[in-house]
Amino acid sequence: MFTGWTGRVKTGLEPLDRLLGGGFPCGAVSLVYGEAATGKTSLCLTTAISHLAEHRAAKAVYIDSDGKLNTGRLTQIAEPRGEALLRRLHLHTPLSFREQEETLEQLPALDPRDLVVLDSVTGLYRVETVDEERTYRANKELNRQLGYISEMAGRSGAAFLLTGQVRSVLETSQVEPVALRLLSYWSSIILKLEKTPWEGMRQATLEKPISSPNAINIWITETGASATQL
Repeated sequence: MFTGWTGRVKTGLEPLDRLLGGGFPCGAVSLVYGEAATGKTSLCLTTAISHLAEHRAAKAVYIDSDGKLNTGRLTQIAEPRGEALLRRLHLHTPLSFREQEETLEQLPALDPRDLVVLDSVTGLYRVETVDEERTYRANKELNRQLGYISEMAGRSGAAFLLTGQVRSVLETSQVEPVALRLLSYWSSIILKLEKTPWEGMRQATLEKPISSPNAINIWITETGASATQL
């Protein structure tokens, strides 16, 4: 195994890494979900940049399926660490659920130090769920994609970090991930991000595996996610 390698991809936020048991596990699938503007993309970008800065031989693949990644923001997050590390970040922007599948199938060779981010795994899937027949086909395809991701993670040892959109739970004020059953089955880690009454503060709750304590606060700023208020 590689020198100094822990088998975890650290987020760069020490309290969150402790909550996660050292970071997001390599060789496995992790899910971060939450409502819009809860900081899912910021956390993924911060994790990718932190990981590339710590491991100079690592690479990161960022699949921007939602088409919302601001390259200026990416540069802003990377700047304190040195923008040169962005040469090891490979960005893909699929425009359809089919293209998302093709992007996954055409990923470069991965090793245990690498990180793949899919942001989000269900954005393009939801576009397909317009009627019963297409929803059935989309569910089968999503399950196939998740199975393929899990297989790649296990075979390569790389970490796969997915973000998920949410939907309302009927007759409650709660939300849950879109395609909850599929994502729960394939994900080793499930982390929920929620807004709080305080600007920039988010509550991060570890829902899988169950732990105690299972929640901490993090902050979302212009330069990414942070363990402290800047």
